[in-house]
Amino acid sequence: MIILDTNSLLVLTLGLVNPNIVNSHERTSIYSKEDFDFLLEQIKDFKRLVIFPNVWTELDNLMKKYPLISRNKYVETLKVLTKETTEEFVRSVEGLEMYSFYKLGLTDSIILYYSTNFKCDCVITSDSNLSDHLIAHGVNVIDLVKIKNSKYSY
Repeated sequence: MIILDTNSLLVLTLGLVNPNIVNSHERTSIYSKEDFDFLLEQIKDFKRLVIFPNVWTELDNLMKKYPLISRNKYVETLKVLTKETTEEFVRSVEGLEMYSFYKLGLTDSIILYYSTNFKCDCVITSDSNLSDHLIAHGVNVIDLVKIKNSKYSY
């Protein structure tokens, strides 16, 4: 089981619509087609993905005002993803009761809660703050920002 945060799901969604537009959204401007390909390599099978309702909602809010793709193409991609992935519900109170809520917010606290209380192969995130919290709890993390930054280290 692999958990995706919102930005990682955004990279995935944009890449599925058109790999050449991955970097065209303000939230994914640092990513490229190669990063989308790397993400697909890590996922291997959409059936392995767990997405929380909070993440789906954040994705839809980010895509609602995105003018570079047709709404129909986005909706068709979203339908495929939601049918292929697993949606897990975590009550908001679980995230709110996490000490991390004050630093991470509700959605990321729910990701932290779930990944530390249920079997999870890894969390793929574009949020280094979430990544640090997950690592501190012994969760395997693929931090897309750290990987991207390490490509440019000298």
